[in-house]
Amino acid sequence: MKREEFIKNVALLGLSAPFMNWILTSCEKDDIFKQDFEVNFSGKVLIVGSGAAGLIAGHLLKQYGIDFEIIEANPVYGGRIKGLYNFADFPIDLGAEWIHTDPSILSKLINDDSVNVDMDIIKYRPETIYLYDDGKLKKRNMYSNFYGENKFKNSGWFDFFDQYIYPSVSDKITLNSPVNQIDYSGDQVIVTNENGDEFTGDRVIVTVPIKILQNQSINFIPAFDSGRQEAIDKVDMPDGLKVFIEFSEKFYPDILNMGSLVDFSDDSSGERIYYNAAFRKDTIHHVFALFSVGEASSQYTSLGSDDAIIEKVMAELDEIFDGKATQTYIQHRVQNWSAEPYIQGSYSHYGNDYSSIIETISSSINGKVFFAGEAMTSENWSTVHGAGETSFAVVEEILKNA
Repeated sequence: MKREEFIKNVALLGLSAPFMNWILTSCEKDDIFKQDFEVNFSGKVLIVGSGAAGLIAGHLLKQYGIDFEIIEANPVYGGRIKGLYNFADFPIDLGAEWIHTDPSILSKLINDDSVNVDMDIIKYRPETIYLYDDGKLKKRNMYSNFYGENKFKNSGWFDFFDQYIYPSVSDKITLNSPVNQIDYSGDQVIVTNENGDEFTGDRVIVTVPIKILQNQSINFIPAFDSGRQEAIDKVDMPDGLKVFIEFSEKFYPDILNMGSLVDFSDDSSGERIYYNAAFRKDTIHHVFALFSVGEASSQYTSLGSDDAIIEKVMAELDEIFDGKATQTYIQHRVQNWSAEPYIQGSYSHYGNDYSSIIETISSSINGKVFFAGEAMTSENWSTVHGAGETSFAVVEEILKNA
């Protein structure tokens, strides 16, 4: 069964793409990453972006003794991996949250058998699942038998990178440096930021979100051929946001799916799901979160301010739970990923012809320009480990060739 067919079938359960990847990965090969090969490259590699793909690429190059530099537009590293630490007594994942495969992937991303990954992982199998459709709250607990994956318990994705990946690249990251030009027309690659600062290397790995490439925020010299740009423009990276709200009591289920049981893989309306962010976290805090992407998310992201977004969310919850949201409200945090200038949305979505699109957009250019990130893999797009998978493949391609 093809990936898109499987997604279509599972979506009928009312679970969105990020909540179903654990099933997909169970059918995939266990050893994703290759570690041993002959290194024929000895130059310098520039990496644009310090999200999951950029950090792992730098981490791998460090392991092979290759000189590199990571150039990041934001004042902090991490990209769509972002932690919130002053909200509750456990870290909040404002971006990537679930481990959409076996937790052994953490050791594979580190790529060092001598390192023991000491992070508590919990099984995430929601016990109470409800739908809210046509003004009615409907119990659907039976779906708990079909769904379950893994999450961090007392940490998050940012903590994993901060502890195991970032230390090996910390002295090689330049922050606050938005790249606006990559010139690979000469013998070397010259990367220029908005301040006019130049970085020179022999190869460049571009790990920015696909939306940045679609908007042509970076000027490539020579420009992309029409086939590559057309393929890039076919990728859907819709609006996306997460909202976390702390309440004084738990009046909500573990998962609340907004709307009927629809086929999310074909439904352009997107996804809108509330979930218990404190599930199995050993906490006294009650945190209910909204996760939304696509057109369903645009109704929030288009409001223009975090205040307007939380006002709409609270009104929605009050309607569903008879005013209990306002009565028990303590605090909130809105993470509008569409408003982040160097992200501009959620993550990649593909239609039925995704394999040919990914093959085109992920291929290297003239042996100098390489691409990595969650949008560049045909097996695990939209996931952190999928982004890491592309970095392993790209680093191997660079290092095998002189």
